[in-house]
Amino acid sequence: MKTGSLLRASPIGQRLKAYQLNGLSVAVGVSLVQAAFSAVFGLPVGLAAVGGGVFASLPDVPNPPYRVWRRVIPAVLLATLVTLAVGLLRSSAVGMTTLIAVIAFGTLMAMAWGARAGPLSFTGVLSLVFAMAWQAPAGPQEAFTHAGWVLAGALSYSLWARFSAVLLRRRYRELAVAAALRACVQRLRSRAERIRGGLSLEDAGIRASIADDVVLAEALQAARDQVFAAQPSVHSRRQIDLVLGLIELRDLLLASRLDLHLLGDDDAALAWRMALAATLLPLAETLEQLAKFVEQGAPLPEVSVPQWRAQLITRLEAVPAPAHDPRRHLVDALQSRIGHMFDDIAAMVARCQGPDRENAWTREQLQPFVSPEGWPLAALKPHLTLQSGVMRHALRGTLALSLAYVLGLMLPWAAHPHWLVLSVAVVLRGNLEQTLARRNDRIIGTVMGCLLVLALAHLPSHGLLSLVFVLAVGVAHAYVNQRYRVAATAATLMALLQPLMLHAGTRPAVAERLADTVIGALLAWAFCFVLPAWERRSLGRVCAQLRAALARHAGNVLCWAPNPEQQIAQRLSRQQAYTALAALAAAAQRTRVEPREVRLPERELEAVLSHGYRLMALLGAQQQLLNRRRERLDAGQAPAALATSLAALQGTLKREVSGPLSGAASSTYRPAAYAGEIIGAGFELDREDASDAASTEVWPLHLSQQDLSPWLLRRLALCEREAAALTASMQVLLGAQAGAGTTAA
Repeated sequence: MKTGSLLRASPIGQRLKAYQLNGLSVAVGVSLVQAAFSAVFGLPVGLAAVGGGVFASLPDVPNPPYRVWRRVIPAVLLATLVTLAVGLLRSSAVGMTTLIAVIAFGTLMAMAWGARAGPLSFTGVLSLVFAMAWQAPAGPQEAFTHAGWVLAGALSYSLWARFSAVLLRRRYRELAVAAALRACVQRLRSRAERIRGGLSLEDAGIRASIADDVVLAEALQAARDQVFAAQPSVHSRRQIDLVLGLIELRDLLLASRLDLHLLGDDDAALAWRMALAATLLPLAETLEQLAKFVEQGAPLPEVSVPQWRAQLITRLEAVPAPAHDPRRHLVDALQSRIGHMFDDIAAMVARCQGPDRENAWTREQLQPFVSPEGWPLAALKPHLTLQSGVMRHALRGTLALSLAYVLGLMLPWAAHPHWLVLSVAVVLRGNLEQTLARRNDRIIGTVMGCLLVLALAHLPSHGLLSLVFVLAVGVAHAYVNQRYRVAATAATLMALLQPLMLHAGTRPAVAERLADTVIGALLAWAFCFVLPAWERRSLGRVCAQLRAALARHAGNVLCWAPNPEQQIAQRLSRQQAYTALAALAAAAQRTRVEPREVRLPERELEAVLSHGYRLMALLGAQQQLLNRRRERLDAGQAPAALATSLAALQGTLKREVSGPLSGAASSTYRPAAYAGEIIGAGFELDREDASDAASTEVWPLHLSQQDLSPWLLRRLALCEREAAALTASMQVLLGAQAGAGTTAA
């Protein structure tokens, strides 16, 4: 039986998430390195080698096997060079200060490669701290020897990293797919609550709604990275189809927000909303059972699309509305839209119990959807300017870490200046929001870790201390991006237990650790205001990227009868558009903790997000209509309408946007129209549509008619309207933040 199946069958394996399983793997690998080198070469060599193992473990995160050495080996080489440099310069305060500055700048500039460079970036700082914690070498030969043992331990761990990735690859894929399924479950449930108005005002707001979308997008990308890179097999082909099904379901969920406001707010509208919301909950339960099947091997859910349709019809027919109510045409359209969800979820369940078959897309066609890999030097070029947030953070970090080291030498407890350096390094993030969160969690975690060390210091067993150290390595690795407070507690154990293992019976430097942590955390917080990279600095670039991504996606979607290459382009541009929207949503979240005078205007920012997501919903609805109901469209009229609308839409999105509105545009754009009304309706409201909700002219007839061309034309008109509203709202936002920036200056 394969390892993935064994883990899925065991009670403990069923409970472990991917990050916990990865942390356990790291703990086992580090313990093997320590045990092997200690047994053969002695304890001091074992501790030096285990340091190398810890450095190499940082980039060892859940990844397909082919990515392991591409990420681990650069960390091995970097850690070895840093260790050697510290050993050679240890006796010179000036040399060490210069070295810290060089390491800080170089490793922080590595963030130009994106989030995947985070572990590599921290490897340089952690190896610096570990080398400074080691006893100063007597001469160059001893420095080379110590670096050699670090290299040997790191290379040994890299072998384990590759082996464990192969061993756990199937389980990582299962957990990634299950996590994506559960993120979709949460989205279905929150969507149902929004439809029936069961959420509080804060939870129903645009930020909460977008937060759900961002979580789902991240889970889907993690699943893509694991599953799309898998070697062809019965198991991987089934998982690929599940992920592709979830991606389509995400589009249907986004499109389900459209038109609901046209129902109105009377008793009949409320009853229709309740009926639609009640229909989504069984779908969420089916996906939850499917996640348990993927993750634990539980029985597949029983699915009956005819029964789902019959239940929905029964609920809708029970609504107390006149037979001639014009809104019944709209309800029929909404019912048809939910029917697509029935079909897609049923197809996902059927795929899990049906015979094996080839995927619609080849492994090569799916590779563009996987997160980028490698370290191209061209990625650094855009950041070789003070306008780059990466460059500003690298300079800020260089100054902060250098000052931390100098300050550490001057403090009364100068035996541990590296602790102060480490505290600044782990707390100082690229933005104020993350820095504040890290600052608080670091201090609390350090206090908890010190209390644990005081208890462990009374244990005479070196073996037990070694076991706790290894467990701390695994816990810190697992939780660093999940619950940093837990990771900080484990990191404190690592820092204070290492001297106890080297010199048994010594007193743990708890007071010094606490003082260094508090001073370092406050120093990192203060340096957030040195060369700050406030969100308003990158707002123009982010907005331009969003408009370009939406224009590109519109060009791929509004295409009659796309060929397979064009269908791949549709999927790729859709992923890029969601990524651009997520970047703007993240900026909206981060700016909330910035100083008031540089903070982005909230109402205008939410208006841009509202129009952006609504345009994506409209494009998704068009794509579903063209893919699923093309035979019910007028083949003579539709292609020309698509081309005309696309030209207008792309012309609007590609228009230069900078500064405030002027003239007629400013009199027609109302940023509050969405920002104020999106709260209750999931950012699909529009005042003009809402005022005409009782008119059949707002929507085409839809009582099972054959020709759906009127719906295509209506959606095209709404797409053009949303593109114009998005461009106008961006202009208002950029004008508002430019004015605020001038005032602040």
